[in-house]
Amino acid sequence: MSANEDGSQIKIADELAGLARSLAHATRTVPRPSDSYELLGALQIAQQSLAQVCTQLATWHRDAVEGTHCSGTDGHGLYGVPATAAGASEQVTLLLKIAAASAAETADLVGKAQAANGVVCWFDEVKETA
Repeated sequence: MSANEDGSQIKIADELAGLARSLAHATRTVPRPSDSYELLGALQIAQQSLAQVCTQLATWHRDAVEGTHCSGTDGHGLYGVPATAAGASEQVTLLLKIAAASAAETADLVGKAQAANGVVCWFDEVKETA
């Protein structure tokens, strides 16, 4: 059963957020410098997946139908966001497309960083300096 079929997207996103916070704390140092190459590779793949998520959510918002997926807006408009459901959905679609492009660019940059990292002869353990 896919995540879309069983409605577990929120659970997965929450788990991802928690893991990302844990990784943010864990990467203050890299005890095994040679692990940095593999870490960058995994980050690139994760970032590519986030770009795909944003693209898919943009498409879903673009295709959402008032009366089928929503019932208008809540009447509490935000500055710069159209007051109609269709207008708000267009705004969300545009912003998610921008986020997807940014995430894809970030994935590319992380990939380039990994390539540059790949030429370094890392030690498996940090050497103590005198």
